[in-house]
Amino acid sequence: MHNKLMTMTRADASVALSYATVSGRAEQWYFLSGAEGLRAVRADSCLIEPECGDSVLVCHAGSQTSYVLAVLARAQRQEACLQLPGGVALHTAQGALQVQAASIRLQASEEVTLEAPQVNLSGVAGQLRFQQIKVTAQELHGRFGTVSSVAQNITSSVGRLVQKARDSFRWIEQLDETRAGRVRMQVRQRFDLKAQDATVLADGQVSIDAQKIDLG
Repeated sequence: MHNKLMTMTRADASVALSYATVSGRAEQWYFLSGAEGLRAVRADSCLIEPECGDSVLVCHAGSQTSYVLAVLARAQRQEACLQLPGGVALHTAQGALQVQAASIRLQASEEVTLEAPQVNLSGVAGQLRFQQIKVTAQELHGRFGTVSSVAQNITSSVGRLVQKARDSFRWIEQLDETRAGRVRMQVRQRFDLKAQDATVLADGQVSIDAQKIDLG
């Protein structure tokens, strides 16, 4: 029921408040039914964006522009859009919340916690900066185009390590040491070993088997 609430008379204009229903929208204008004016703009104090079918409170200022002051009842109670100054908006739909802004910054003096059964992050570029970071996961799957890493020290402890590569190159300036219970190398084609000095020591047996052996 659309009834006029009150009229405030001033020296320059007559201001009235009334109920209305939003019937349409064109750019910043809202078309109303059941009000004295046919259209109005949303006031800055009306944070929830009106939609078609919503019951709103309208302020009429004579021949001046009418304003939608507040949304009194939503036609779609499961959806709403909270418009803030500066182009920031909060959208809610079916229990989901979407924040729309040019930039978002969360700042806490102690702790920020993000917890959900599934967390998705996507972007064109990203940065992570921590003095200390700990990562715990039962499984880790990654796909990378190019990986570049620089570290002072790397220490890893694994139960089993399997690596597969099309080509592998390593440059070690000083010492490369391997300690293993057994070492086996299988080369399908040619095996080259070149060194300034080479020493082979065995406590037991040394076997060399080939169709042709060249020494010297």
